[in-house]
Amino acid sequence: MSTRPYPAPRKVLFFSQDGKLGDAVVNTAFVAALRARAPDCEIHATVAGATAAFWGQDARLARLWRVQRPGWLETVRTALALRRERYDYIVTWQRLRKEKSKLLLWLARPGRVIDLCGLDGGPPTHKVAACAAALEQMGLPGEAELAYDIGMPPCCPEIDRMFAPGREVVVVNLFAADAWRNIGAAQAAELLRGLGALAPQAALCLVCTDATAAAAGAVLAEAGGAAAGQVVNCQGNLPRLLRLCQRADLVISPDTALIHIASAYDTAVVGIYQNNGVKEVEWGPRSRLSARVLSDCPDSLDGFAVADVLAKAAALRAAYLD
Repeated sequence: MSTRPYPAPRKVLFFSQDGKLGDAVVNTAFVAALRARAPDCEIHATVAGATAAFWGQDARLARLWRVQRPGWLETVRTALALRRERYDYIVTWQRLRKEKSKLLLWLARPGRVIDLCGLDGGPPTHKVAACAAALEQMGLPGEAELAYDIGMPPCCPEIDRMFAPGREVVVVNLFAADAWRNIGAAQAAELLRGLGALAPQAALCLVCTDATAAAAGAVLAEAGGAAAGQVVNCQGNLPRLLRLCQRADLVISPDTALIHIASAYDTAVVGIYQNNGVKEVEWGPRSRLSARVLSDCPDSLDGFAVADVLAKAAALRAAYLD
């Protein structure tokens, strides 16, 4: 007789419609473990924005439900369609705040909602712990170490042509969704000059989007010839971003999706975080070779030391070049 307190998962839906690529990469640990521990389970997800493209390439998901700023009528229609799916479990990851999301969940009426709000009450843990907790609430083993597992091949011939085989590649990201997580222009130029001196033979790449391309170019120009490099625009090109992070030997970034993408490929990472004792724990890198640098402020990157970043980068390079 089964000792499970709840039925084994036959069909599961998880929420991923916040549009945050980094969160989606973290949640690949849940998808991979669920597929391994319940191979017959049918996995669905609600998606929006960047997560729609990300999960759309993942063959482990049977169906995606696009929830992109729906109106009330669309919310009800989607919820009733979800209700007909008869999910054993719906995983929301965090407490729902929007009334439309609450209504959608109530109308969907799953067998059980996976409640992870209790994780917020204790000391900070990495966000991947929520993946393990969700599995445990389904009666599946969750205590084993989980790993990110991106379900789409990082194929981009353009990136492969950009670098000669065997050449060291250092990828730097200066920009985040929130301005307070951006690296300022003066510190950015100092960082690029330092990297140029530290790894003069490496290909130095500055990642940007359409909105940050001009700023990235200006920083590269300010850094001067000692930091000869190139700007790589990954706007709307997920394969380019994935392959760049996989091809890189080292990624340096504030708390953004690049930290988690690089971790998924076990690329060496230096993450830069605000100094509040939480963010660097919850969203820290998970590569075998990784380091964290903290700012002077609890709510911004103000005051982080470029010298600390360069020292961490030098230590990681010594390890992967050994």
